[in-house]
Amino acid sequence: MEKTFSFQNELPSLPIPSLNSTKLKLLEWIKPLVSVEQFQKTTEVIDRFFEIEGDGEKLQKKLQEFAQNRTGSWLAPFWDDLYLTHRNPLPYSSNFNILIQSEDYQNRYSYAEMAGKVSYFVTELYHAIIDEKVEPDTFRGKRLDMSQYNYFFRSIRIPRLDKDIFHAADFDKRNNHVVLFYRNNLYKVPVTNHEGMIYDSNEIVSAIEEAMKANPVEGTNVGVFTAANRDEAAKAYDMLRESKVNQEILDCIADSLVVISIDEDSNNPEDAIRHLMLNANNKYFDKTIQIILTRRCELGFNIEHCAVDGTSIAAVISHVNQGLKNDPLQPVKINEKPIVEKQKWDLDKEMVDLLNQFKQEYLQEKENYDLQQSLFTDFGAEEIKQMKLSPDAFFHMALQIAQYRTFGKFTSVYEPVGVRFFYEGRTECARATSMEKRSVVEALEYGNEASEFLYSLMQKASDAHSERIRDCQKGLGVERHMFGLEQIFYHFAEELGLKELPEIFKDEGYLTLRHNFLSTSGTVYDSVKYRMFGPVVENGHGIAYIIKDDSISINISSYSENKTEGKLLMEHLINALQELKAIAKKEVGMKLELL
Repeated sequence: MEKTFSFQNELPSLPIPSLNSTKLKLLEWIKPLVSVEQFQKTTEVIDRFFEIEGDGEKLQKKLQEFAQNRTGSWLAPFWDDLYLTHRNPLPYSSNFNILIQSEDYQNRYSYAEMAGKVSYFVTELYHAIIDEKVEPDTFRGKRLDMSQYNYFFRSIRIPRLDKDIFHAADFDKRNNHVVLFYRNNLYKVPVTNHEGMIYDSNEIVSAIEEAMKANPVEGTNVGVFTAANRDEAAKAYDMLRESKVNQEILDCIADSLVVISIDEDSNNPEDAIRHLMLNANNKYFDKTIQIILTRRCELGFNIEHCAVDGTSIAAVISHVNQGLKNDPLQPVKINEKPIVEKQKWDLDKEMVDLLNQFKQEYLQEKENYDLQQSLFTDFGAEEIKQMKLSPDAFFHMALQIAQYRTFGKFTSVYEPVGVRFFYEGRTECARATSMEKRSVVEALEYGNEASEFLYSLMQKASDAHSERIRDCQKGLGVERHMFGLEQIFYHFAEELGLKELPEIFKDEGYLTLRHNFLSTSGTVYDSVKYRMFGPVVENGHGIAYIIKDDSISINISSYSENKTEGKLLMEHLINALQELKAIAKKEVGMKLELL
């Protein structure tokens, strides 16, 4: 088997697209979003930016020079800054949540049993990464960047004023632990000894059981500070660290492989996915991987997003989920027994009052969100492929129909595309609103077209969607390039003789493209039931979808003031899926009959 990181140095660097390529795509991507008059104004602005010896050319040359002086991705430092300077509360605006379809084992384990086994499987994966025994990820035969695997475990985002920092400990098998939150008490659960040997999972379970029975009283929810505005969280963090006792606890959390949280408030999967995002009990949102076990022993994940993405984190989800499903016998290598230690915070009245303030703010804030989940089981990817269409394109065609019927206009739709084909690659953005999809919508809404014509429009829209995705996968999208050029201005404007931000970055058409009214993410996971993240802009909606072979999980988050529109969007989306299927199946069926 190939070693985990064996091909890292052979991966290509993230390319910088040519100015002409980005110019043409900007025009193409903005056109369906704005009026004819605005498109003309934006075109003139774009022409000026990309003219010979214009601002675009100056910024491009500096970006190329910047890239040549780096060993990693030219985008990485800008991207890190974007995440770490973000000041809004993490659970609503940055973290993402995943709920597993846990029917295979949810009635098999107690809290302690599940927590102990999860601890074991996490440690097992950590050791496999250290030993490079995790097979490198690939997509359609091409190797993917594995650098994010360095940041899964023993890592954390630390709140600081103006800009947070991300910390990941060096690989080390010795004296590792997980942190367990139960009834707002915090426990340090050892998982390896001083020689780096993993404790038997049954012994870990027994140690957790004893600790949970010995401390049934509700503790103080200190972790609620990680749900606050980041500057407020930084002040609380510094106040906590004034005590040596608290320093040691905060360092214990930072150095833990993962945080495991017991959620006793969820009675069903719908509660569970809501509480992953909207319930701050027993949570620590700064931890890269937070694993949540519900009252019904469902398995959930809350992921801090600054260093890892949904595609890479699938390795952790799959390993833990498969381990719980199969529950393999583990060879007993050591006879030592771990001792779980309850961590006791040192809290003065000022700190307790501040934590209570954070709790009240969180309780108020969570009322501002409405979350919906729908498991669409009429068909999935396999049947869409039989229609000779891309499943992802099919979903986004339905979404364009739904958004037009809900809002009466075409808005910008964010769709992330993985670029892990490149060293340190994260994501590009493929704006899913296109003229081809707009033609499908307008033909359905205003025409009296035959299904044959509608299906031909669907095919064109599907092909255009797939082509845009492929361009982004090659690192030849629009948004990261333009983002890089803008960041070069902020860092080197004086050196380049640029006195003010180029007008393109303030242009209404460009800003319309960048406005994430519908922020979507379509990562595919095995055994995932629901996935959720918050809206990205004030009046927008977050849409997480999972297209499986025979179903589509659809999850929509909205601000409470927009929940009526969110519900309509879900209703129209489901209807549009059915409507598009009827058109495609009719035409594909007729062609098969002719053959």
